[in-house]
Amino acid sequence: MAKFLIARLSAIGDVAMAIPTIYAIARSNPEHQFTVLTQPFLTTIIVEPPRNLEAMAIDIKREERRLPGLLRYAIRLRGEGFDGFIDLHDVLRTKILRGIVGFGKTRVWHLRKPRAMRGKLLAPPPTKELTPLPNMQELYIDTLVRAGLHPPLGLIESIKIESPRYWSALARYPELTKPQGLIPIGVAPFASTDSKTYDLGLMEQVVAKLNDSGQYYVFLFGGRGKEADTLCQWAERYPRVKSLAGQLELADELAIMSRLGAMLSMDSANAHLAAMVGTRVVSVWCGTHPYVGFMAMGQKFEDCLQTSELDCRPCSIFGKVKRCLHGDMPCRRAITPEYIADRVAAAAQEETNKRQHQTIK
Repeated sequence: MAKFLIARLSAIGDVAMAIPTIYAIARSNPEHQFTVLTQPFLTTIIVEPPRNLEAMAIDIKREERRLPGLLRYAIRLRGEGFDGFIDLHDVLRTKILRGIVGFGKTRVWHLRKPRAMRGKLLAPPPTKELTPLPNMQELYIDTLVRAGLHPPLGLIESIKIESPRYWSALARYPELTKPQGLIPIGVAPFASTDSKTYDLGLMEQVVAKLNDSGQYYVFLFGGRGKEADTLCQWAERYPRVKSLAGQLELADELAIMSRLGAMLSMDSANAHLAAMVGTRVVSVWCGTHPYVGFMAMGQKFEDCLQTSELDCRPCSIFGKVKRCLHGDMPCRRAITPEYIADRVAAAAQEETNKRQHQTIK
């Protein structure tokens, strides 16, 4: 038996993409022990793990934020006796950690990022090469297999949230019980940058159309502060809309997401959290592009909503844009609210019909 430490410290969406892959690897290699190293709040999304997998927290916001704390933590890691350090992040912090932990008998492997290929995607038109890059799960698997581990057996599966966990979340938050007969849809309208965020005025129109149809109950997902304030205002205006922003623990959000008909999200963390627990994701892509490799796990390409009329896309890998060629980011308004509402409603209806058919069987 070997002990492997697998590091992915951030961001939320990247950790959510990694978790199902790590679960699959752990199940394919039952003779080994695996420890996932991530931030404390992200350890809560490691739900229903395989028996040979556990989580370890590193607080890069406090104790391990600065170099002295990080060095002390790395020295402690060396004492854990790991046989392998697998770095699925490959940033300065993890390079320091793996450098110290690997200064001895511990072997080290790290993620290989397709930086040169990404550069071609970001080139200005007409030199831009719009060719799909490997998705992040493929890159994760490549790293784990290079460490000598057996690849996953078959397709990587989403994480099944058991019914007791879901009902436990509802017991703590009874107001989350949706009206009988309505299909639940999640809407997560925010992203980490403006270039990844669909125009909020138009997104409210999407929410209004779903509400007015009388067939759906909309759960709004977002962070605390300004995001929560905005979503609470939306929920007050529409009777079949409920804001969850800033109210639930991450594990409880996952439980609610696992029972949605569909999740409407940006190119953001909520897309990956929903996909992680098996919910169909319909995503809106503005300045970024699905070809960059950050589609949600198992997502259909046709569920990636984007415009084909702007040849400047993608203008960014992660959403950071120094200067828009058009000046006002028209990609944020290029898709009509009617189209988005129709697509997510159709996806939710289709998934609900599938579940009902499986129940009858």
